[in-house]
Amino acid sequence: MSKLKASLLILLLSCLSLNTSVMAHDGTPNMAFVWRDGQIIVDTQRQGRSLGDFTAFVIDFQGSLTPYRTSDAGFAGQFFDQGGTIFYRFESTLLKWDPERARWLREGFDEQLLVIRVSITQHVSATEGEGTQSIVAPLAGAGSMHVHPTFEFKKTDGTAPDDGAYLVAITLFGMDDMGERIIYQPSRPFFLAFHLNVGGTFDLTAFNQALNEFPGITLNDYERINPLFDWAEEAYGQFFPHPEQSRFVFGFYARCYDNKICLGGKNGKVFATGGVFGGLSDLGLQESYFEDAGL
Repeated sequence: MSKLKASLLILLLSCLSLNTSVMAHDGTPNMAFVWRDGQIIVDTQRQGRSLGDFTAFVIDFQGSLTPYRTSDAGFAGQFFDQGGTIFYRFESTLLKWDPERARWLREGFDEQLLVIRVSITQHVSATEGEGTQSIVAPLAGAGSMHVHPTFEFKKTDGTAPDDGAYLVAITLFGMDDMGERIIYQPSRPFFLAFHLNVGGTFDLTAFNQALNEFPGITLNDYERINPLFDWAEEAYGQFFPHPEQSRFVFGFYARCYDNKICLGGKNGKVFATGGVFGGLSDLGLQESYFEDAGL
């Protein structure tokens, strides 16, 4: 049994032992999303806020019984018509706000975020976690789900994290019941924004100042990358000779072909490997190819 299938089985068995009313408790923000016109549309209840051109959901730890651990925020999905399971994927490493230099740090700090969903825990820090994916929840027969994962902060040595603002970008997507095929293509990436103020040293004003600054990272544009792959198959059939389904491969969103060539996207760039490309080749920014393809 694959690791993915084993994780699915553990989650399903664990869900049977939980009280459904606990799983569906109200909380903020409600990170609502729907399957509509072949896309996962996020923030349908308008509980997010703008961060540059993206949406950020603010997760506040104030009022939690444990100061660095909360399960108040929830994911709520509707109108999924093919069964399967919803997953999340970290699209960035963890970012931390530096109030002295008024910028988001990508390195040089020890905090890590743990996302706990029943018996499965994933973590992301400044150095690890980008590209990691895990289960949000299986979809019910009506094509819906409502769950509350636990978010926890601590330093890598287990000590308490610093007060401040933290960010991580994620996307949502859906797999079939066997965990082998993407049936709901990835959503547009969005941010989880975390406000820690246990010591009273980082108030709401400071947090809002942080969220007025976009971190400047480049994220995959999943709404256009599949049409881009379709265009490449038609325009460059000598390299990409037949239609193929997209999937995540070693952190890349990619299509692989019978000629051993793979075409993929990661961090806003296009890559290819195999065949005439040899090893991994950086082909440039996705945005320039979107222009070529008229997307």
